[in-house]
Amino acid sequence: MILEFDDCRLPQAQVLGEVDGGFEVMNTWLYATRITVATMSVGRARRVFDYALNYAAEREQFGQKIGKFQGVSFQLADMITEIDAADLLTLAAANRLDLAMPANREIASAKLYASEMLSRVTDAAIQIHGGMGLMDDYPLERFWRDARVERIWDGTSEIQRHIISRDLLRALGA
Repeated sequence: MILEFDDCRLPQAQVLGEVDGGFEVMNTWLYATRITVATMSVGRARRVFDYALNYAAEREQFGQKIGKFQGVSFQLADMITEIDAADLLTLAAANRLDLAMPANREIASAKLYASEMLSRVTDAAIQIHGGMGLMDDYPLERFWRDARVERIWDGTSEIQRHIISRDLLRALGA
């Protein structure tokens, strides 16, 4: 359903904010939702990581736990490093917002990095699980599908990159 409003009149008491100020109100609202997407991405990545870590510590192949193989252990190291980086980036952006400091670029950076990190971590977790990771019996298959939407809503990754670069370039008058 598409709603169109042309030439509508509202009593002043029904107007939220200033007339023609809706875009600014929307952007303010998006700050909070983008931080939420970043935090949810970090939380989901930590949960996915726990599945991969526990599986690597339990699953045996060729007489040893698969976590002892360098290919798996290095993936685990990369996963937790990316999760921690996204967590700190998100906390730094939220701190700027709490302190009423300009935070548009920082929030966009946190949302961009955290949502893309979630996809990488989920993909690596499935790789560690092998074919079992895509079975309906495991929650990873669902996490993998759900991770894709985080890069889309509340502004795609491309929009976040635009916000970040625009903020950097404006400071230089470009």
